[in-house]
Amino acid sequence: MNKKRKKIQIETIDGGNNLLLKPAGRVLANIIREKETAFHAAWAHFQTAENDPEALHDLRVDLRRLRVWIKLTRDEVKTNKPTCKRLKALAKASNPVRDHEVMLGWLALAQKQMGDTPALCNLLEYGQQAYQQSNELYFSTKQGLELRAKQKVGIGLGQWLDKTVEQRIELIDQLLHAGMEEAHLARIEIKYLRYLLEPFTNIVKNSEALVEWCKEVQELLGDFHDMQVFRSHLPEFAHWVIDRELAEIALLTGKQSQAITKVFANAREPVIALSGWQDQELHRQWHHWLAERDRYLNRLQTLQNIKG
Repeated sequence: MNKKRKKIQIETIDGGNNLLLKPAGRVLANIIREKETAFHAAWAHFQTAENDPEALHDLRVDLRRLRVWIKLTRDEVKTNKPTCKRLKALAKASNPVRDHEVMLGWLALAQKQMGDTPALCNLLEYGQQAYQQSNELYFSTKQGLELRAKQKVGIGLGQWLDKTVEQRIELIDQLLHAGMEEAHLARIEIKYLRYLLEPFTNIVKNSEALVEWCKEVQELLGDFHDMQVFRSHLPEFAHWVIDRELAEIALLTGKQSQAITKVFANAREPVIALSGWQDQELHRQWHHWLAERDRYLNRLQTLQNIKG
């Protein structure tokens, strides 16, 4: 573990003192209102953007930012619980489409690196056919979050931000020093820190540099997490082959033992190859991260003292 960190103390860029002295609850409620408005706009666009492939991605980003801010401020801001539950349900419902997009991307990379074998080519084709961007997501914006500060006065924004940033950085430092199993949790905490600081990059010293640090580490750990998730999708890849090819054989008469055996062989071959590729790629990415980790942790240690 790194040497004991200094206590973080927020220092403002010229002009930021007035905001940081205001009651935290009121300022934070206003920030969440902005995030809620952005989410509503993204939702409205998604509902009508049949030909915009980025609409779902943009919706998920704004939804994620909104939900992170709700969690970060739960001690200072009251929200409508039923609406929070519906936001959570929407996030969960949108996950499969995003996962499918990502897995197809990694399959294309595996095909490129391993060679265009017929089995892999067929698997990718079946996956693309199985992928249908669904608009069957439901959410009503009629009832909002009904945001209000829990206390009329309470602590100042600067004090709240000081404490919250320190807690996030301390946890991130611990998780990044841990092993492979904690990498995804570290990435989640880094995302929280990034979203926390983004509204304050114009008034809090070093916050912009910390946001850039978060983006870089998120990207490194994001690819690693995708590789972990990739392995859990191997049964789904086999299902694509079996579902497509067995359905054709089922239309034929007779026993069809050889044809059926071939279908399962066609599923087995790419899955075995992909399991080996995934294992190699996972360890390659992990060792790449380990080679970069100390440099990023040293940068974090420098930036953590955002009193400048």
